[in-house]
Amino acid sequence: MELRCSCDEWYHTQCVNMPDLEVDLVDQFICPVCMQSNPHLHLQTTYKRRCFFGLKHTDPSSSNACHKPSRGAFSKYCSDDCGIKYMQMRILQWERGGGKRDKLWESVKNAEKREGVVVCADVKMEIDRKPSPAPVSAQKRKADREIACLNTRLENVVKEREMMKREMDMVLWREKLVKLASERAERVDECGWDQRLCFGEEEWDDFGAEVLESYEEKAKEEASDDVMQVDGITTSHGEWWCTGKKKCERHAGWQKLRVAEVAFDKETKETILSTLTTREREIRKGIEDILYPPSTNASQAPSKPSLADPPLNGIIKPRINGEAVEKGKKKKS
Repeated sequence: MELRCSCDEWYHTQCVNMPDLEVDLVDQFICPVCMQSNPHLHLQTTYKRRCFFGLKHTDPSSSNACHKPSRGAFSKYCSDDCGIKYMQMRILQWERGGGKRDKLWESVKNAEKREGVVVCADVKMEIDRKPSPAPVSAQKRKADREIACLNTRLENVVKEREMMKREMDMVLWREKLVKLASERAERVDECGWDQRLCFGEEEWDDFGAEVLESYEEKAKEEASDDVMQVDGITTSHGEWWCTGKKKCERHAGWQKLRVAEVAFDKETKETILSTLTTREREIRKGIEDILYPPSTNASQAPSKPSLADPPLNGIIKPRINGEAVEKGKKKKS
C-alpha cells in the first residue's frame, strides 16, 4: 500500500515503517523529507481516533481486531456493530466473574438515554496566574503544513529551472557556434568542422566566450594571412578547424546534423522550461491562496449595471412610450 504526502510524493508503507493495518487511521501523512526540511514546524503524521472495540481487543495489533477509525464526536466506535460486540464482551466477562445476567437486565431495563452531563467547574481565576496562550487552531496547523510542503516543492522547482536555464544557455552557444563555423566554411571553401562543437559543460564555462571571439580574430588573421593566436599560444592554421575539402569524407554533412541536433535540444529545453515556469506559478498561487484566501462575500463582487442606472455622462435620453428615441431619427407612427 502507498501513502501520499502533501508534497505530492508517494511512499510505500514498508518504506516508512508503517503497518498496513494503520493506513485507515492516518489523518494526514507527512513524509520524512518534509519533516527534515522544516524542523521548526515540528511536522508529524496525524492519526484518527481508533475504534474503542479494537483498542480493547485481547490482541489489539492483530488483524482480527478492528483497525477502523471511530465516528469522532458521534461515537467512540466505528459502527453500531462494534459497539454491540464490545458490550457483549463486557457482559460475558462480568458473568465469568460471578455476575448474573438476569439481575443486570433488571437494573438497566428501565434506564433512559442520557441527554448530557453537567460538570461543576471552578471559574475563579487566580490574580497572579498568567493567561494561557491562545490555542492554535487545527486549521492553522494544517495551513502551516501545506505551506511548508509547497515551499519545499517550490524550492525544488526553482532549482531545477535554474539548471535548465543554464543548459539552455549552452544550447544557444552551440547554435551560434554552428552558425559561425558554417559561415566560415563557406567563406574559405573548406570543410570547416570545429572541434570545439564537442565541448562539454566545463569547457564551455572556461572557454565559451573566447571560442566565439576567436572567429572574429580568425577572420582578421585570414585577411592578413597571419597565424592564429589562441590563449596567447601560436597555433597552426588547422588547430581547431578541419582544413579538408568542402565535402570532407570524415565530416560529411556536419552542418545539417549539428543544426538538427541543436534545434531538437533547443525545442526540448524550451518545453521543459515552459512546464517548470507554469508549475512554479501554480505553486506560488497555491501559497498565496492559503496566506490570503479569496473573499467569498458576494457583496464585494462588482455588481452589473442595471437598466435603471443613469448613463455615465449623466445625460438621459428622452423616452416616448417607454422607448428611447435616437438622435436624428423620428419614431414611426
